Amino acid sequence: MKFSPSRMASPEARFRALKNLGLLMLGVALVLLYAAALSGLPLSMSPEDGVRILSRLELLVFLLLGYCFGRLPSRQNELALKEELGRCAQKTDAAQHAKEQAQQAREALEEKIKNARAALAASPAASDRTLLRAPQAGTVESRQVVLIALDILNS
Repeated sequence: MKFSPSRMASPEARFRALKNLGLLMLGVALVLLYAAALSGLPLSMSPEDGVRILSRLELLVFLLLGYCFGRLPSRQNELALKEELGRCAQKTDAAQHAKEQAQQAREALEEKIKNARAALAASPAASDRTLLRAPQAGTVESRQVVLIALDILNS
C-alpha cells in the first residue's frame, strides 16, 4: 500500500497546505516579476513606468514576504502549542483519575482496618495480653474474633 498524504491529512490540514502552496507560488511570481522589472526586461515600457511598477511591486513583495516569514511560522507555532496544551490536559486528567482511585483504595483500606479493630476490641479477651504473646493460649472465642478480623482484612 502506497503512502497517500490526502488519506492521512484532515481537510483543515489539506486546506492549510494548499493555501501555503498558493502563497508560495504567488510570492515566487511576484519576486520574478519584480526581478524582471528591476532588470528592465520588458523593453516596451518607459523608465517612468518601470519605476512606478517597481514601487507598487515592491510593496506587494515586502507584504507577502512579511506574511510568509512572520505570520505563517507563528501560526504553526500556535498549532504546536495548542497540541501540547491538549496533551498536558490529558496527562493532568489521567493523573487526577489515578489520584482519585488511590484515594478510594486508601479509604477502603482504612474502613477495613477500622472494622478489624472494632471486631478485636469487642472481644472479651481484648484486655488479655496473653493473646498477643501466645496465640495458642487464647480462648476459642478470642480465636473466633481473630478469625473474623482476618476475614475483614482479607476481604
